[in-house]
Amino acid sequence: MRGVARAAEVLDLFTVERPYWGPTDVAAEVGIAKSSAYELLRELSRSGLLERMACGNYRLGWRLVGLARTMLQSHGLGTTVVPAAHTLSRQLGETVHLAALDRDRVLYAASAVPAGGVAAPTTPVEAELTPLGQVLTTEHSGVLVGPQRALEGVTCAAAAVRLGEEPFGSLGVCATDERFATRSEVYARAVGAVQQRLARSVRP
Repeated sequence: MRGVARAAEVLDLFTVERPYWGPTDVAAEVGIAKSSAYELLRELSRSGLLERMACGNYRLGWRLVGLARTMLQSHGLGTTVVPAAHTLSRQLGETVHLAALDRDRVLYAASAVPAGGVAAPTTPVEAELTPLGQVLTTEHSGVLVGPQRALEGVTCAAAAVRLGEEPFGSLGVCATDERFATRSEVYARAVGAVQQRLARSVRP
């Protein structure tokens, strides 16, 4: 089991800001011998979770895309929640994020970002920093409006999306503070309507 935890720790190193890692850097960051880092990277590459580049560094492998697609489809996200997010984004002309909770951090699983919309944070953020995480870590059952503190000048209206009684993700409209202030009630109502609609369509 320690090997699985170590592999997860290595995979967590790969970010948009730093997508490429080599054995020396992995060893220093994780605190293991370089030979162990090399072997771990090689095994992850053999499994398709990582891909070895010609320069000797590694990047995330395509197998992760297949696993993510399977997860989205098996949860009903790909056929219900993701299309709903894109529809809502087109209706409002604003960014709509679909997020999930991973070890008390918010992962942005999908985003519909129109021209002029706000992007998602490029790395997982603490749940308390965004309404998309707060609705998943509290008893809040409706729409929560508040600042997206992981990004400056952004406000969001978010609601939990439930699979039966359990929330498995959240949906949120995010916009610049100025735009949000003029249409906050519209955004909150729209998110609430989608939440109720998804509650009827997404079943365990």
